[in-house]
Amino acid sequence: MNRKRRYCWLYWLIAFSPAHYMGAQGVGYQSVAVDSLVNPPLLEEGGQVFCFDSLHMHIGNIPDTDAPRVCTFPFRNISGREVRITKISTSCGCTAAAFSSETLVPGTESTVTLVYDPKNRIGTVETYAFVYTDVSDKHPVARLVLTGEVICSDEWSYLPVVMGVLRMKRKQVVFSEMTSGIRPSERILCANTGKKPLKLSARMLPLYAAFHTEPAVIQPGQEADVVITVDGSKLSDIPDSRLQFNFLVEGVDAPVTDRLVKVTVKRL
Repeated sequence: MNRKRRYCWLYWLIAFSPAHYMGAQGVGYQSVAVDSLVNPPLLEEGGQVFCFDSLHMHIGNIPDTDAPRVCTFPFRNISGREVRITKISTSCGCTAAAFSSETLVPGTESTVTLVYDPKNRIGTVETYAFVYTDVSDKHPVARLVLTGEVICSDEWSYLPVVMGVLRMKRKQVVFSEMTSGIRPSERILCANTGKKPLKLSARMLPLYAAFHTEPAVIQPGQEADVVITVDGSKLSDIPDSRLQFNFLVEGVDAPVTDRLVKVTVKRL
């Protein structure tokens, strides 16, 4: 099984006319009071001001490379008086809000639009938008909720080193406390992300080092270990200045600089 690690700032403004825009957390065209950024209590009679079709929207599973997701919340003014939205604050910098700043007479329908940007936001989505009106500048009349999951589009993100279709965990190896009586090996996790089997070899290895992979042939979509071995019995006549070297991974189509792995051997 692949050992996948999920880790894996953009404001998106959309055009409405007439409309008032502000970035998430009030960054943009208008500042928002600090109390609006936490979880402000709703206006007690808020449900009698605006009637939203829904206060919660589930955006599903979206890749972190997707375009910002636009979510629209329709509502109607049921208060019996003229009401105007004054601001909308959001709980996360991943979300921006757009709304009409026009005064809404009783019975008028309108929308609040939230734009969620999944870039670099891998994980659970739970973000809030608080709708403020001229009824109260301290308490919002509604809290809109977006939930979902941002998934990593790069299934090999836990192997950050790219050598063509070969992905590796790292490009450096250190052997510590080497003596003449040992023959240690160091392993580097790798994977074949291509569609054809890979058989790797190494060039520029010194006489005291060896290279192989386990398994010897890496099948498409499978992990393997690059294994570097140092023979301590062959180090006695080699000066310390020569116990650091780079070797070149062969068997993949990638620039030479991408295929270099650095090895350091430290004597005890």
